[in-house]
Amino acid sequence: MIESKNFSVLICIISSIFVVFKIYTGSNLFLWLFFLLTSLAMLLDKQQHRIDYLLFFISWVYVIKFDISGYSLLVVLSSFYILLSILTLFLQKQGISKRLLLTYFLFAFYTVAVTIVSGGNLIAVLGFVLNYSVLFCAILTLDDKAYFRRYTYIYASGLLAASIVRLISYSIPEIDHFIESMTIVNTVKTMNSISTRFTGLDLDPNYFSLQVLIAMACLLVLFNLDGKKEKKSIVLLVILAFFGILTYSKMFIITLIIFIMMTFIVFTKNNVKTAIKFSSFIVIICGVALYFFYEKLFEIYWIRFFGSGISTDAITTGRVSSWSLFVNEILQNTKVFVLGAGFGTSFAKVKMAHTMYLSTPYYIGLIGIVLSVLYISSLYKVLRENVGIMNRPGFQILSINAIPLYIMLIANIGLDSFVMDYFPYHILLIMFALTMSKSKGVTMNGR
Repeated sequence: MIESKNFSVLICIISSIFVVFKIYTGSNLFLWLFFLLTSLAMLLDKQQHRIDYLLFFISWVYVIKFDISGYSLLVVLSSFYILLSILTLFLQKQGISKRLLLTYFLFAFYTVAVTIVSGGNLIAVLGFVLNYSVLFCAILTLDDKAYFRRYTYIYASGLLAASIVRLISYSIPEIDHFIESMTIVNTVKTMNSISTRFTGLDLDPNYFSLQVLIAMACLLVLFNLDGKKEKKSIVLLVILAFFGILTYSKMFIITLIIFIMMTFIVFTKNNVKTAIKFSSFIVIICGVALYFFYEKLFEIYWIRFFGSGISTDAITTGRVSSWSLFVNEILQNTKVFVLGAGFGTSFAKVKMAHTMYLSTPYYIGLIGIVLSVLYISSLYKVLRENVGIMNRPGFQILSINAIPLYIMLIANIGLDSFVMDYFPYHILLIMFALTMSKSKGVTMNGR
């Protein structure tokens, strides 16, 4: 068993280089090397570090596959992680909460059963359950709140590495062609130019920017954790924010503004000096960005928000129409409302809800939502027990620790993250953030 804290980081870096070589050359040999090295490292590493590899490469999910139409190797790595976790739990004879076990099986069985009964896509729902099974295994084996720092940095580093690879790819035709061949390239046309919306190694700028926002919010929690004020977390936060801005995502800009406002409010209530420092920092960063990029950024974002008119459908990029269709589909069909339509059914194949608050009830219905809430609340309870904070204050409405949760809830007004591969990893980071010990004065009520 490898005890080194940096072993997984080293392997992730080497493995990511293999992925880049695969993209550049087209040779699957490098993908086999990536898979074999990562799998072997997971086998040799300690249990709590095994999820590092999944956290790092979750933002690489689309490029770690043997062909564009095939399944990602992340599915195989996730399955391997679950198998290793089960063996570890068995060998260590670790007990499992009966409530957690029950809610997990109810949640998993229900989502699969609804999809089968509805004639949906069995592979799609099994992939969905697989990701939430990773979450189950991760929570069971966590025993120290210090892992929040590790997981946040690993996740943010994976995002940063993916962003750097994409940025470099614009100058390397082979890599650029591979990435562009996977999806429709999103652009913004202005009077003077056509700008490509940045996506990292994701396929969609909005979903990439959501991953950036979650990473930023968790990095902010780290910055305030126990009053240590980790400067590297802020540096990483600013760099990721830069890539987020390059997505030209309306959702990103709106959520980022809310993120800044919430942070300012919490800091102001806690310590005026901290709030002043924070405000000064934001003013400096924004001032530098506007000084160098004002003309381009202003024109692009003006086009993004108002280029198609000022109707609600135009401003939301057609989302209002999608919301209306899904509302009608849910409310006019009792079966869908109560039980859900399952995954891969005909209606969802041709249209996206573009909001988690409609896609979730559409896929799993009212009963599925209740089971999901019970499952996630059971996970949170076990996590709190494992890191030893059961006797401390629970959720506080306005705190730095709660900001990742709010960012996820706000951003998903316009996104369907509940069914995305990375969403369970977001849940893990958000729940972990909520369990972090509260620094003096960090919360709104000063506790």
